[in-house]
Amino acid sequence: MGVIRMSYLALEHMSKLSGGRGGVIVNIASLAGLGPLPSCPVYTATKHGVVGFTRAMAAASTASGYGIRFNVLCPSFVQTDLFVNTTSNLGQFSHLADVAKQMEDKFGVLNTSEVAECVLELVKDETKNGDTLLLIPKGKQYMTFPSFS
Repeated sequence: MGVIRMSYLALEHMSKLSGGRGGVIVNIASLAGLGPLPSCPVYTATKHGVVGFTRAMAAASTASGYGIRFNVLCPSFVQTDLFVNTTSNLGQFSHLADVAKQMEDKFGVLNTSEVAECVLELVKDETKNGDTLLLIPKGKQYMTFPSFS
């Protein structure tokens, strides 16, 4: 809910329709927002929601003339306190800790400065609106989705 509430609050203050100057909002999802993390189904669902919400807000902003770009960054595992304590927080899915470790080994672990660099890219590149950027230690990739327009 935090992503939604903050996006709406920012929209209220930033929208050119309400006297704001426009701008950019970059939401942070996760690799789990693009595919399942079996050991964390609820986390996976919420991160899919962040991706979908951000893309829908970008489309709404364009259609409404808000003057705000919305993008979403989906990093793989990031060296944070949440990541360090992941296995102790799996609850009923603790038996899948080995699966989570295999995914970590496959995709790798980022440091926070790598994530920050991609946030800046999404902010600075004025052609980016509704974009989803996957970041893993081996590189980054903009995702493509079906278009309904």
